[in-house]
Amino acid sequence: MIRDIKKTDEDFVYHSWLHSVKCPTRAVTDMTRFLIDSLIGSTPDGLRGIKVWHPDGDENHIIGWLAYDSIETTPLLHYMFVKKNFRGNSVGKELLHSAYPDRDIQVFCTYWSHHMQAMNARNKWNVKFASNLLPAVIHNLHSAEAAGVRRGAA
Repeated sequence: MIRDIKKTDEDFVYHSWLHSVKCPTRAVTDMTRFLIDSLIGSTPDGLRGIKVWHPDGDENHIIGWLAYDSIETTPLLHYMFVKKNFRGNSVGKELLHSAYPDRDIQVFCTYWSHHMQAMNARNKWNVKFASNLLPAVIHNLHSAEAAGVRRGAA
């Protein structure tokens, strides 16, 4: 089952994202934390947020999650995490398709993990890594914050 993130899920998302991303500098770590803060603080509106995959009947047992967004008209997959023992069981595919049901669109990725490379996500899911997107996303978030616009507000 897939649902939106709950308050009780936040620690798991922070921990799994920050500990699985290999941030080479403090600046990348700070950008990652800022992005997580903005996604967790946003209102799920179908365009941004965090989706959680859990087994039927146990919504507190997180198997995986997906952080997604858009910048202008570009769909973004920020990060996807699936517990090791559940990889290869379509959890990631279901999460991606819950955020982006149109399977023909190109989805751009702001973080590219070893697992995304190993499973050939580019061909399998039409997901493409663009290294320049993370700074652009952070710039937009800072600009919106400076203008007093709450993330997710119209």
